Amino acid sequence: MAKQNIFKFLEALTANNSKEWMDKNRSWYEDTKGEVVDLFDPILEEIKRVDPRIVQPNARRAIGRINNNLMFHPDRPTYKDHFGVGFGYGKGLADFYVGLGVRETEIAGGLWHPDSERLKKVRMEIDYEGDKLSAILDSDAFNKSFELYKLDTLKTTPKGYPKDHEHIELLRLKTLAAFRQITRKDVYSNHFSEMVVESYLAIVPLLDFINTAITDN
Repeated sequence: MAKQNIFKFLEALTANNSKEWMDKNRSWYEDTKGEVVDLFDPILEEIKRVDPRIVQPNARRAIGRINNNLMFHPDRPTYKDHFGVGFGYGKGLADFYVGLGVRETEIAGGLWHPDSERLKKVRMEIDYEGDKLSAILDSDAFNKSFELYKLDTLKTTPKGYPKDHEHIELLRLKTLAAFRQITRKDVYSNHFSEMVVESYLAIVPLLDFINTAITDN
């Protein structure tokens, strides 16, 4: 089963995380990457059908590099333990992501660790339109699938905002994103494509809120 082979390859790569092993198993990697493409091409096609703003032409262009960036993170392994597939609207914007990994398999979306300028714009939008964001996060569609990411948060109050601001907890966030933990059983199921598309539709209001903030301000 192609889906199971994806995880078998990642487990082998994680256990033998070196360029020497990858060079010997390059054809296995390429075959597995092709299986990821085959899995996500029809999913991307369906997402683009409901939202033509997505810019990736195919799943192959949406797959992230398997290599870790050792220049900035020399302590990391040579290779990642997952395949990451990202669908979005252009560089620097909030996007939609599916990760198939050894330790974590997830569906997620948002703006991860933005630079200070984009974070400033997001906070301005929360200040002006916090009720709108709260309504998105409180909606049944969002809560059915996603959990807000709260591990990247200021302990203090953002500069320029009062401590008693109505939306102070949202203003303290340094990453505005949400995630949905899934299992390999979910990936193996016949309903995986529907799950991903349903998740996209549930999170797109959050992506739109963020992208409005960083493009219109």
